[in-house]
Amino acid sequence: MHRQHDDADARIRRAWVTVHTRDVIGTGLGAGVVVADGFLITCAHVINAALDRDMLAPDEPTATEMLRVGVSLPCLGDEHHPVELVRWLAPRVAGGQWWEGDLALLRVDLRDSAVSPVPVRETTGRWMSTWYAHGAPRSLVDVYVQARMGPWYILDPGHAPLEIEPGHSGAPLWDRERGCVTGLVVSTEPDRPRSYAIRASEMMQLLVAAGVPLAVRGLSDPKRRARCREVADALDGLPDRKLVRCTSRVTDALGMSWTPDTAEELVEAALSHPRGMPVLLSALTAFEDVSRRVREAAAKLGSVRLLTPDEYHELAELLGAAAYPEVRAAAQRAVPHLAFAEAGPQGIEALVEDLEDRASEPGLVPPLIQVVEEVAAHRGDGGDTLRDWSQNLVARLGVSPDAMAQCRWSARSRAAARTVQPVLRVWLWPQPAADVFHYDIRLYDDDTRGEPMRTWTDEDVLRDGDELCAALSEAVDDLDQYEESAGVEFLLEEGFFGLAVDRLPTHAGPLGTRAIGLDRTVVVRGQNAPRRGDWKARWEHGHSTVAEPYVLHELDTANGTLSAQKKIACVIACCPPDQRDGTLALCRWLGVPVVLWHRAAHGPDTAETLRAFVRDDWQHSLREEVRQRRAEALHDTAHIGAHLALLWENPNWAPPRRRLASPPRRNGGAA
Repeated sequence: MHRQHDDADARIRRAWVTVHTRDVIGTGLGAGVVVADGFLITCAHVINAALDRDMLAPDEPTATEMLRVGVSLPCLGDEHHPVELVRWLAPRVAGGQWWEGDLALLRVDLRDSAVSPVPVRETTGRWMSTWYAHGAPRSLVDVYVQARMGPWYILDPGHAPLEIEPGHSGAPLWDRERGCVTGLVVSTEPDRPRSYAIRASEMMQLLVAAGVPLAVRGLSDPKRRARCREVADALDGLPDRKLVRCTSRVTDALGMSWTPDTAEELVEAALSHPRGMPVLLSALTAFEDVSRRVREAAAKLGSVRLLTPDEYHELAELLGAAAYPEVRAAAQRAVPHLAFAEAGPQGIEALVEDLEDRASEPGLVPPLIQVVEEVAAHRGDGGDTLRDWSQNLVARLGVSPDAMAQCRWSARSRAAARTVQPVLRVWLWPQPAADVFHYDIRLYDDDTRGEPMRTWTDEDVLRDGDELCAALSEAVDDLDQYEESAGVEFLLEEGFFGLAVDRLPTHAGPLGTRAIGLDRTVVVRGQNAPRRGDWKARWEHGHSTVAEPYVLHELDTANGTLSAQKKIACVIACCPPDQRDGTLALCRWLGVPVVLWHRAAHGPDTAETLRAFVRDDWQHSLREEVRQRRAEALHDTAHIGAHLALLWENPNWAPPRRRLASPPRRNGGAA
């Protein structure tokens, strides 16, 4: 059995109103909702229906006519109560649509604790609930806010078998997740499953114009009212002209259709929107003293959202729609003291809002920012945009720079301590003019450091291609047991960089054999690391957002360019074949970490084709682009993908310089 406060709709049931023609028995002609002590709001055309007038009659009913209107409150029973018209906003027709008006504010004399006003405010939610005009619990209708159209919402049916029908007019649109009324159902199209509702901003404008205080959740608490006055007092520090500009920015950002006239109205409007206070603070960034006072007073109001609508949508875009598991895992690492419900929506938006609602002490890093920094650290260089986003936010929130530095250091430390993607490294020493090899194959569960998990060697005996591929098949089978991997790196001596190692056949179960480069990223590396400092500097520049590849056509020209421009990190080598070894030697000597070339072609046409593979985000996408071209080639040796070679020298790990103990190798062997 559920307790009353477990019912997300209990509050709207205590504020539900049904409109009748006085003393006429029936289920009612429409609905309304109690929005303040002694005040309720409904549609003007519902009042017209109760008076048996034309539904679109614009004339305001007289006091005598209003004696024929009564309301009942389901929470109190079937008794009809008299009402008084306080404000009338006639329905206006424009182009065949009701674009403005259609609201009536009524006063009702009720003194019963069972009746409780509900707050009216805009929300970011899309799924809403409403009921038949009499508000019976079993007449629930769920709807989806498809779009905003001026002062209206366009509503589409949800999942309930019931639909909004004529007679629902005036029913409140209830956001049960946020506990507020966000609109008032107005009409439905008889030939389409679509309905309309007046937005909360129109209702709020009517209330403010009538001098009725907006019903903000919990505002009846004297302490809360005092805090709201404190926020309004802080705004008195703005010159009148600046207050007008601030108000304009807030109303534009929140999509309000009315403009508050005073600081008190501005505060009420900000508090009536879940992201209103962040928007207000963002409009005050040029006034540090006023902003600080508003921020301190707002913090005393309890849990408020941190992000403006723009910040919220930008963060959701940066994280990505499929980032829920990543962000959830980051939350468990960064804020393990917070409990998160296992059930409920799995969308990234709901998780961000949950984190926003977790309060933090003034000056400290909010849990949301801690989690964003954790995600950024996990993404490595790809997290720079997230870090820029959080830096802009904490500046507005007044977070201590020392606290932010500690948060960022902690996130990076945890990211560095986590095991990264496994990698298979293959040291290969081919013998000239013979299909025989010395090899050493090592599987690492960390692509930057650590001891190998398993090793396959030639035992100092020259092996033919079949023996090499058998050992390689066993090694890649172990690599494929991991959920993700960095792929396979072939460490070759200079002079052998042209080997088609990505075409080496490996066992593929019932498929027979497949080239190793079809299913996993395969890159070439060198066995030593000359000029390591330049190498690392170019690599780091290559992970910036402005790194462009350099197309190399001729060795002498490239020598001057690469020597002068030490930020070039990626080279597309399209030089003649007799210059290729020299080109690769030059790139390695100067510390260029990434070189892409075609083993069987060169020239401008090849350059244009290869340049198309290197997208703006080549630092993250190039290895997979090359793999896809290799997969497209399959057995077609004429396809460009059959001859792609990629040198990818990640300086976060370099081959050890000391020689192998067994088997011995010439200089450049690996330990």
